[in-house]
Amino acid sequence: MKCFSKLVCALVATALFAGATMAAEAVSTGKVKSINADKKEFVLTDSANKDFTVKLGDAVVINRGGKETSSDLKAGDAVSVVYDKGVLTWTAEYILVQEGTNKNCDLVHGTIKSYDPSKKQLAFDGHGGKEWTFSMGDAKVRLNMQESKVDDVRIGDNAIAIVETNGDKATLKSLMVVRK
Repeated sequence: MKCFSKLVCALVATALFAGATMAAEAVSTGKVKSINADKKEFVLTDSANKDFTVKLGDAVVINRGGKETSSDLKAGDAVSVVYDKGVLTWTAEYILVQEGTNKNCDLVHGTIKSYDPSKKQLAFDGHGGKEWTFSMGDAKVRLNMQESKVDDVRIGDNAIAIVETNGDKATLKSLMVVRK
């Protein structure tokens, strides 16, 4: 019986460790159904009317109308959320409230694939395998939340993009690179 208990404990520990190492960032959109400030979490209702509880990370950034704070989220907000899809809980890292200048914007999470300085074009591998190519235009670039230049971006960098869509056209508004 002791061997069986040790085996079960070992399997559970292995599963938890494997799940923690496989945690990945993902993007979801929907409406904020409710907020529990005491637990630092909110309920997100997606387009299929399914509810998900999302924790607010310690360093969460909430972008409302281009102003970034850590606490400006309201029930009823239409949002795009980049979150860490952990083993037991989802933890929000960046929340874009889709109103005002960000009404037609979404978040895209992925890695930098390439940058062509002569064309000023950035290739980006988005979450779920979608490839994007953006003209840099007037897009703002930040490295670890500090203002930066596209020349500071490296191939393979983890990034969040704010993308404005107008019909079939997608325009890069902001690129936020996170490098540890």
